[in-house]
Amino acid sequence: MESTLVGFLNGLSSKVFWFAAVAFVLVNGAAIAAFTMTRSRRLVNEWTGKLVAADVALLGFGLGIPLLSGLAKIGVHALATMFGGGSTAAR
Repeated sequence: MESTLVGFLNGLSSKVFWFAAVAFVLVNGAAIAAFTMTRSRRLVNEWTGKLVAADVALLGFGLGIPLLSGLAKIGVHALATMFGGGSTAAR
């Protein structure tokens, strides 16, 4: 059961990280394209705050979920070891 949970957490953290990374690049690329094509200062002033909020959210998910997943893997391993179901080898 430990290997199933660890595999699930590995897959989840990997998918969330790559989704956030791709979305970060797409959002910022679209913003740069829109700002350079329109050359509108009003557009920059209006959308910069929203763009920064989206960047913060994507960075939070892209870095936070893998971090929490890693902590959960440590917890799963500790519980499995405590109840005698885990391996004794260091990971």
